[in-house]
Amino acid sequence: MYRGITIGTGHFAGIQLEAWSQVQGAEIVGLAGRNAVTTGALAEQFGIKRHGQDVIALIEELQPHFIDICTPPDSHLHYAQIAADRGIPVLCQKPVAPTQEESKRLVKYCKERGVPIMINENWRWQGWYREVKRILESGLLGKLFHVYFAMRPGDGYGPQPYPLQPYFKDMERFLLFETGVHWIDTYRMLFGEISSVFCDVRTWNPVCKGEDAAIVYFSFQSGMTGLYDANRVVYMEEVRSPAYGWMTLEGENGKLRLSQDGSIYVTLRGGQEYKHDYELPLGWKGGCAVATQQHFIDVLGQGGVFETDGDDYLISQEIVYACYESAQLKKMVGKWSIIEEAIEKAE
Repeated sequence: MYRGITIGTGHFAGIQLEAWSQVQGAEIVGLAGRNAVTTGALAEQFGIKRHGQDVIALIEELQPHFIDICTPPDSHLHYAQIAADRGIPVLCQKPVAPTQEESKRLVKYCKERGVPIMINENWRWQGWYREVKRILESGLLGKLFHVYFAMRPGDGYGPQPYPLQPYFKDMERFLLFETGVHWIDTYRMLFGEISSVFCDVRTWNPVCKGEDAAIVYFSFQSGMTGLYDANRVVYMEEVRSPAYGWMTLEGENGKLRLSQDGSIYVTLRGGQEYKHDYELPLGWKGGCAVATQQHFIDVLGQGGVFETDGDDYLISQEIVYACYESAQLKKMVGKWSIIEEAIEKAE
């Protein structure tokens, strides 16, 4: 049984702790947070006996097998260094750090000490995306032409937007940095590497500092194209639907449609649309938190490579920064420096 300590008591900590209660082969034995009252209440809710504000003291007492970092990005490097200095594997929430430079430093710090690090990017583990991946691997749609996703959570309107995470409105860079990276990573998982992007951004809600809408055009190395059309201000009857929006995927043999509730529909060339039946895992957003954390434990126990190890996730973040560069320059941007660096090292 792998014993872990979770650091952080914010909105998403509750989701992760609920998921840990369902992960096979692991348990959270300690919880650390800045606010003693909040930390104690959350620990009691999930039956965690040891909790406190001193991370190092908890580590020395409990001797955990892993550290689960679920705090704001500006503290990730600090906690990752504490874990890495003690040889403890790290599961770190995204984004890795506030800047790409600090993110690289964090990943390098763990690698140099031989400490496994996985970025907790759970979007790609949503049940509907794993099923779409299986459909694509079966060859049902044939050669892929184009993907379109309309992201419409409907939670960014009015004087008090984002009630679950009100700090969103104060972020200088918001939608792409905090949310869009989910789709960039998921697109890479489903369709392969992205070669270039063209991006345009808007801020529709005047109380928000950063962008709350963006349209990104992707060119993939395979030749297919994609669009990510995101707006958090547009009115939606259901706020924060399971899939946060809808997707259409077009291929040589037909097309696929993902609805807001995670249902998948397929239309093959010359045929009629039919619902693709599959078993959707229970839990938050198609069981993605459980699946992500189970993957982390499975790799720790059985060996292998994390799907979102530090190096791989740096690529997704690099593309986010390329989107901002494209929006500023009003032109297409490609050739991510981190990929070029990896190629040079391989040669």
